[in-house]
Amino acid sequence: MTVKTRRLQMLAVTTGLAVAAFLGWLWWLAQPVAHQKAGADPAAAYLNRDDRMAGRLKEGFFTHSGRTLHYVEAGTGEPIVFIHGFPSTWFSFLRQIESLAPRYRVIAIDGLGAGRSDAPVDPAAYRLEAMATHVIALLDHLDIGQANLVGHDWGAAFAFGLVQRHPDRVRTVTGIGAPPQSVILAGMADDPRIRQRAAYIERLKRASPLALIVTGSTRNVWTRAYAPLVEHGRLNADEADIFRKATGSPRRLNAHINWYRANIPAPDAITDASFWPSREARIRAPALVIWGAQDPVFADKYAGAIARIADDATMMKIPDTGHWPHIDRADAVTAAIVGLVDTAPRQGGDKPPVD
Repeated sequence: MTVKTRRLQMLAVTTGLAVAAFLGWLWWLAQPVAHQKAGADPAAAYLNRDDRMAGRLKEGFFTHSGRTLHYVEAGTGEPIVFIHGFPSTWFSFLRQIESLAPRYRVIAIDGLGAGRSDAPVDPAAYRLEAMATHVIALLDHLDIGQANLVGHDWGAAFAFGLVQRHPDRVRTVTGIGAPPQSVILAGMADDPRIRQRAAYIERLKRASPLALIVTGSTRNVWTRAYAPLVEHGRLNADEADIFRKATGSPRRLNAHINWYRANIPAPDAITDASFWPSREARIRAPALVIWGAQDPVFADKYAGAIARIADDATMMKIPDTGHWPHIDRADAVTAAIVGLVDTAPRQGGDKPPVD
C-alpha cells in the first residue's frame, strides 16, 4: 500500500467520523427533553428538611394536551400560585414558600422547558395562549376557582397576561421584574430605549444547545444570575448547588429560551396579532408590581404603562436591588404579597379574614 493510498484511507475514515458526529449532533438536538418523574426533586427534598416545612411539600405532575408540568404544593387556605422566570425553576420562590406555607396553600410550578416539566423542541408549544390553557387546567385539577398569582420575569409577564385573558380565575396578581407581554411589545415597537434594553432577546433566540456549550452560556447563567446572590449571603452553598444543577443543562436552557422564540417577535415584525392576549387588554384584578432599582431588565417606564392598563395597581420599587428581589429582599417582597392577598376583595366584594 502506497503512502498516498494510506493518506486517502485516513482522510476517508476521518471524514466519515466527522459526518457521523455531525449527524449525531443533529439527532441529539432534535430529541425532546422528557420530564423527570423518577425519584424526588432534590430542591423539594431540601426544603422539606426545613423545620417550617416539616416534610409537607409535595410534588405533582399534571399532563394536558400531551405535555406535562411539574409542580410542588404545601399548606392549606387561600391559594397562592408561583410562576418562575428565565433562567430558573420553581425553587426561585423558596423564601416565599418557606414563609407562606404555614398559613396559605402555596403551589409553585416548573414552567414548560424548565425544572422537571416537559421541554418540547417545537417553539409553538411555548405560546402563551397554549401555556395559559395548561395552567387553567391545572387550577381546575387542583380545585382552585380563583388563584393569587405571583410571577417573576417571564412568570410575571405570563401572570399579568393570564389575568388579562382569564380575569375570572385570578383574584390578585403580583409581578416581579417584568411587565405584561403586551407592554413589552408596545415598548419594543414604539420606544428606541426599550428596544435597546431588550436587544438581548434577539441574541437569545439565535441560541442552540451546541452554541450554548461552545459559548459557556450555562456557566454564564450561574455567574450572572446566582453567584451575586451567593456572594451577598442570600443563598447558602446547598441552595447554590441546586440552582447550578437546575440551570446547567444546555438542552433545557435552550428549551426555556423557547418562551422568547414563541412570544417575542423581532421589533420590526411586531403586529397587532403579536400581542397576548391583545394590545388593549386590561388588568382587572388588584395588582402589585415589584422591581429592583438596579434591574437591567425592568425599565421604570414599564411601571407607568402597567398603571395605565390596570384598574388597581400598587408600585414597589426596591432600592439597591437587581433582578431577583424575591431572593435578594425576600422579607420585604413576601410581606408585600401578604399585604395584597390579605386585603384584596373576593368575588362579591368581601375581603378575606385576617388572622
